[in-house]
Amino acid sequence: MNNTKKIYFLGPQGSYTQIAANKFVDQLSLQGTLEPVSTIARVVSELVQNPDMLAVVPIENSIEGIVRETIDNILNIEDGLNILCQCYIPIQHCLISKGKFEEIKNIVSHPQALSQCQNYICKNFSTDINIVSASSTSQGVQSLLGRDESWGAIGNELCAEHYELNIVAKNINDVADNKTRFVLIGRGAAQKQERTSMAFSTKNEPGALLRVLEIFKKHELNMVYLESRPSKKVFGEYVFYVDIDCGADKIKEALVNIERYCNFYKLLGSYSVI
Repeated sequence: MNNTKKIYFLGPQGSYTQIAANKFVDQLSLQGTLEPVSTIARVVSELVQNPDMLAVVPIENSIEGIVRETIDNILNIEDGLNILCQCYIPIQHCLISKGKFEEIKNIVSHPQALSQCQNYICKNFSTDINIVSASSTSQGVQSLLGRDESWGAIGNELCAEHYELNIVAKNINDVADNKTRFVLIGRGAAQKQERTSMAFSTKNEPGALLRVLEIFKKHELNMVYLESRPSKKVFGEYVFYVDIDCGADKIKEALVNIERYCNFYKLLGSYSVI
């Protein structure tokens, strides 16, 4: 990882993903240039086209749950690209604007951020407030540069400082203890393996999923996350995304046993937690 030339992240500059990327760079001693990309799909696409680089994307929020765009994209990444590390970043939303609080008639941000601040918005603004979605919180903040003082955005302090905008209100999260989990994706294997992510789809028969879960139980594998996503191939067919609280070396035997109940399974990486 030390010879990386670029580290792609969900931008633009000042995003929470950039904060996570900075943490990975500092704690893993990575060498490379951070490069913002406009959407999660494009972050993953850039990595697939340049597999010797790294990418940072959000994967789960403590309030809103899984980041579906991330899961849908990493389920399809080619073999050799893996999750190498994960970290948690506290989410401390601010209301940001060119103008003053009383001037704001429109609010723009990522849908998850809007949802995480919905009680604040309902309490402090009238029902005719115009809500607009953005591809990321930082993209919403950046868009204020081309808008007038009637627009506000939900983002973080770093983003407001980067674009030299006013912080109208701080810590507007409806839930104070709000965190997002970010993952670092790249080629190779992590030196330290504390958690494993995998995906599988079961055969379309009664008890198929239960049999897989029973195998996990038999091998004393602790699942810390389980999520289903449409396969996008056959209506009614689902892919299960699982996080297991151990490294890949401890699940090899279990993988052999679950294969007979699955249409497919894929290891997405065994990685460290920082």
